[in-house]
Parts: sequence; structure tokens; C-alpha cells
Amino acid sequence: MSSLSTRDTLLTLIDDVEIIARQLVDNSISPKQQRLSSQELEAIVQLLIAKDAELKKTIKVAKEQAAVEQVMAGVKAELSKVDSAINNLEQQLYEAHYGLCTGIYQARQKLKSIGAANKRPVNTEELIRYAQRISSTHAVSAPSNWQQGDSRRPYPTDLEMRAGFLGQNGQLLHNQGHLSDPLSRHHHHSDSAQSGVGVFAWQPTGECTIITGGGG
Repeated sequence: MSSLSTRDTLLTLIDDVEIIARQLVDNSISPKQQRLSSQELEAIVQLLIAKDAELKKTIKVAKEQAAVEQVMAGVKAELSKVDSAINNLEQQLYEAHYGLCTGIYQARQKLKSIGAANKRPVNTEELIRYAQRISSTHAVSAPSNWQQGDSRRPYPTDLEMRAGFLGQNGQLLHNQGHLSDPLSRHHHHSDSAQSGVGVFAWQPTGECTIITGGGG
């Protein structure tokens, strides 16, 4: 019986006690001639007492095991929390390691740049003149191949912008506006003549004139 689990042991003992108790009940209601002898009855009673004692002992063991199981459940919960904390710490360490590696790489690149700059020093006066030229043109950078004495600016000039794609499209829209301008002026002139109130009108030359109900 020791090889069985506590649950199976309890079930087996309960079945044994039930069988013995049924024998005692059957013996008490049986006819006198069919009843067990006193020696047999005493043996059955002793067996019932032994089974009862064993059942109580097994119940005690079951309670102890239940308490141990409860403690184990609490320990498992704590272990789960610790595992979660370890995973979070591992993630933080990984992120810190990644950031440290990135910082070391960037620091090495900076050191390389500093070493290259030390090997090719720049005259302070030339650097000031270069910075002054950039600031005077309201820019923040210059062409990558710009050198001292280069007249180019970091951004296109007004003539280059007008000669480009955007400038040509803008001129085309401007010309279309001039073609439709006489019709719009005629419409404004008719409305003004009817209302008798002076209005402003833009001329092709860019001047602003006042048109009243009686004329311009």
C-alpha cells in the first residue's frame, strides 16, 4: 500500500472499512444460527479498529501534504515573480549593452575625426572668413567642394530659380493670369457701374487703380 498515492490509499481504506462495517451489520441482522462465532466477530472488530487507525493516520498525512502543497504554490508564485524580474533585468541589460556599444562606436568615430582634423589643421582666420561668408548669405552650409575664393553660394540664386522648372511653371501661370485679366476687369467694371461704388483693380503693370461707377 506504501507504493500507492495518498489519495488511492485513502480510497482503499474507506472501501475496507465499508466492507467490514457491512459484514458486522449483516451479522447482526442474520438469524442466530447463521451468525459468526465470538472469535470471528472479535477478529472482524479488531480489523475494523486497525483500519480506522490506519485511516486516521492517512488523513493526517493528507493534511500535511495539503499544507506542503499550499507552501509549494506560494513558492511557485514567488518564483514566477522572480523570473519576471530577471527577464526585465535581462532586457534592461541588453538595452544598456546595445547603447554602450553604440556609444563606443560613435566615440571611436569621433576620435577618428579628431585625429584626422589634427593631421589637417585649419587656419583660424580662414575659418572665420568662411563662416562670415556663409552668414552673410543667410545660409547654414556651402557646397561640399567649396574652397576659399569660390563665388558660389550654398543655395540657388534668383536667376537660377527663375530659369528652373518651378520658375518656368510660375511664369506660365502668370501669363495665363494676364490673358484672363481683361475679362475679369470687364466683369468688375460692369458690377461697379451697376452699384456705383468704387473698387480697386490691378493693372498689368502692377499698379493699383480705383474704378468708380463713372469711369477709371
